[in-house]
Amino acid sequence: MKNRKKGVALILALIMALTVLGGCSNDSKDKKIQRDTGTDQKEGTEEGKKGSGRFFESECTLPKGTKKICSMGKLEDGSLGVLAMRNDNSYVILISSDQGKNWRQTKIKGLKKEFLPHAAIGPKGNAALFHYEKDGKIKASLADPSGKTRTVTLSIPGNQGNNAKNQVWQAAYSSQGSLIIRTTDDSLYKVGEDGTCTKAFDTKGAGINYFSIAGNRLVAIHDDGIMLFDTESGKALDSEAPLEELVKKYKRLASADTDSGQPMVFSEGTEKDGIMFANKEGIFHFKLGGSVAEQLMDGGLASLGSGNTIFYGIATLDQNNIFIAASSDSSGAGDKIYRYSYDKNAASAPDKELTVYALDESIFLRNAVTLFQKANPDIHVNLEVGLTGKDGVTLEDALSVLNTNILAGKGPDVLILDGMPVESYIQKGILQDITDVVEEVNKSDGFFPNILEASKQEGKIYAMPARLVIPILEGDQATVNSGRDLKSMAERVTALKKKGNSSGGKSLPIQGPESTLRDLFYADSATWLKEDGSLDKETVTDFLRYAKQFYDGDNHNSKLENQMDSHSMDATLETGEKLGSHRYDGLLTGEWKYSFGTLSDIYELQSICSYRPQTKTDFCLMNHDRIKSYIPYLMAGVVKSGNTDAGKKFVKLLLGKKAGNSDHNGIPVNRAAYDAVCKEKLHAQNVKDESSISFSAQGSDKSYGFAYANLKQEEIDSFTKIMESLEKPSITNRVIQKIILEQGKKYLQEEQGLEETADDILKKVNLYLAE
Repeated sequence: MKNRKKGVALILALIMALTVLGGCSNDSKDKKIQRDTGTDQKEGTEEGKKGSGRFFESECTLPKGTKKICSMGKLEDGSLGVLAMRNDNSYVILISSDQGKNWRQTKIKGLKKEFLPHAAIGPKGNAALFHYEKDGKIKASLADPSGKTRTVTLSIPGNQGNNAKNQVWQAAYSSQGSLIIRTTDDSLYKVGEDGTCTKAFDTKGAGINYFSIAGNRLVAIHDDGIMLFDTESGKALDSEAPLEELVKKYKRLASADTDSGQPMVFSEGTEKDGIMFANKEGIFHFKLGGSVAEQLMDGGLASLGSGNTIFYGIATLDQNNIFIAASSDSSGAGDKIYRYSYDKNAASAPDKELTVYALDESIFLRNAVTLFQKANPDIHVNLEVGLTGKDGVTLEDALSVLNTNILAGKGPDVLILDGMPVESYIQKGILQDITDVVEEVNKSDGFFPNILEASKQEGKIYAMPARLVIPILEGDQATVNSGRDLKSMAERVTALKKKGNSSGGKSLPIQGPESTLRDLFYADSATWLKEDGSLDKETVTDFLRYAKQFYDGDNHNSKLENQMDSHSMDATLETGEKLGSHRYDGLLTGEWKYSFGTLSDIYELQSICSYRPQTKTDFCLMNHDRIKSYIPYLMAGVVKSGNTDAGKKFVKLLLGKKAGNSDHNGIPVNRAAYDAVCKEKLHAQNVKDESSISFSAQGSDKSYGFAYANLKQEEIDSFTKIMESLEKPSITNRVIQKIILEQGKKYLQEEQGLEETADDILKKVNLYLAE
């Protein structure tokens, strides 16, 4: 089973060169697709607030032992059908006739206990399961409602002999029982009873990225829009402008980038010629020939709005009950079936509001918002992101508007302070003391005591990180030994450079000037501030000197360096996924002798420990003899002038075990969450699923990679000692960091001297701090 791409695409690109939900009132038939769906809405108007009735979310409890949802749909008798994989890798058909409360299980017989990549449930409770190609043949096991199977060999056009290049990539049944597949050449085929595949849909040469079935209509999504077909005749139907524009404008909806699931799913609607569809923005009903889609539920107020949600299916049982199968984790651990039921007497929207502001998008933060919404259905959380990268807003613009709003009493209630001037906000009395909240969570779950202590200001806590990232150095033992300070590291880089030159090899990774400065800044900046809050010139000068030595050790390639430096300075993708800047690809290919950067989560720790037997490398906390520093992530504070009660309640959840129990997007500061994540990695799900990483080096057909391995207790204990040794946060103020990178780059590229650069940095930073 392939592992979901959690930053691997970025790495390879660089090497190769609620119980709640939102509502619509009974009289809101004209409510338009909102936010990312491409049209406007009457948001915030009195008209939009009137009325009653809304959908509420609940989670269906699946039978114990259910591991992964493969397919879900409405059966012809009106019941809900699910095809699922169990923990022992067997497959079952689950049918519920009471809105997901109880399930009738039918085991699928005649299958080996193995992972099957694609499957579909049919309208009669039958199923199709597709096997990996073997000996040039692709087989499908077709199960009847009793679970009895028969196996057919697919006859896909273009697959000849032992050259089965065209694999099955997606499958679904139409409401009339026709089995339809999408193959790796992005074509659609009907599968006959004997396995014969017929290209029944003329897509006019467009590659289909994914498709859904909506009654007797096939909805095919390609790069430039959506095509509709009659599922039985294959006839192309008239295009629908609102759906076309939806995909054209928002490219993230145009293609699926995971091994299973899609960013959007469709089903038959509740009216004649109606189509129901769902994506992260919510659930919508569209009538063919119409000009707008009615939003039934706002995804931002429910589990659908989580930043990394993928969808497996939607089933509309009736106008008051909609079911969605979705996941936040392609391993299956996050697979859920959500029921959305309509209550006509409920208020159409929550009557309270809480605003959370962050400079950067964050999947983890969005998941916390979802958890908070479920626990507090009377509070609508408005998450504002200052730097979306889509509107031309600069860091200075975002901070200026934020500060103006705070001073005017119109600011947010909760601040995620990553990149912000935290010290200034504390000194100006903007932040509320949240010591009571932190102590309450510490009493129930525990925090790393050293991080707790480092977060105090004169005995009080005004801001507390939910996660953290650490700077690391990785390489052979001599390289790791040099990790004690920047001077020793720089000397090691110079020695490796000379060794590589003499042997005709390239023993060092390519780093851009800004990425070099950024990673070393995170490792060293905790030592820069004097007692009066100004920068110490000597430490900054030393930092620049050693950074230049690192950069001079680089085998420069301007194109790759620009790619490195164009990446977000805090290693956060547009999707909100937090990545470490540490890279391992060159260690696996044997090109590099060391790598340095940031390690962002326990998942990356597992990666390092999985490939270490191949590379014969070790790692350490960078600069650990000089300062054992860390980078706070999702540092939360409550604004004094805001809704402090609700704000504290949100921060408590963000810092708690339930929100923090994730191996991605930062290392938990909550000790109970940290221990739970580490415990899972002793018997990791991705190891059970035989997940692996593979890639090819540029200009070579040779494949490199590794299979994920369970962490060993001694590896966890060793890493925990690093966590317990951390002393002080690095400077996270994005304005200061920007000055360092801009001025330092000039020195690294020899546009100005060391003394001049240090003076310019001190002048600009100290002037900024004095404002």
